[in-house]
Amino acid sequence: MKQLEVATYHMTIDAPIDHVFSCLAEDEHIVKWNDHLIENIYEDGDASLVTGKRFISVQQFEKKEIRVESELTYVNRPYECEVLAMTNQGISTSTYVLTETPDGTDVIIRLTLIPSSWLYSLYVKGFAWAIRLIYDDQFKQFRIYTEASAPKQPSVQGAE
Repeated sequence: MKQLEVATYHMTIDAPIDHVFSCLAEDEHIVKWNDHLIENIYEDGDASLVTGKRFISVQQFEKKEIRVESELTYVNRPYECEVLAMTNQGISTSTYVLTETPDGTDVIIRLTLIPSSWLYSLYVKGFAWAIRLIYDDQFKQFRIYTEASAPKQPSVQGAE
């Protein structure tokens, strides 16, 4: 099956790149802005962010709890991270690219899916707008949380 673009988000966050990456990728932060994540259970019990790390992501949608086999397929802290998730619907990939700018950190989040069947392919194409609404809300919360929790920059003292 062909890879489908689910959504792409571009945003500039008023926070240092290290903090933005932590909020986007570390469990202790994700659970504070992502309403769906309950916990990640790591194969080896270690939550370090390294390429090849496998885990089960436990999430809740409405009243249904789901467990998703996941893997960090690429980590280049604090600039890039890619997470692969395998479900009955197919293989979804979330790719995060961060760039430091004078205004903070530019973030590009790209969500794709390789559907497991033509039926799921039709579903994604037909309901992409609804799927995006769920992600829109989560990434708005990500931005708000990240900016609110960012370390405060020391103020510059005037010349004497």
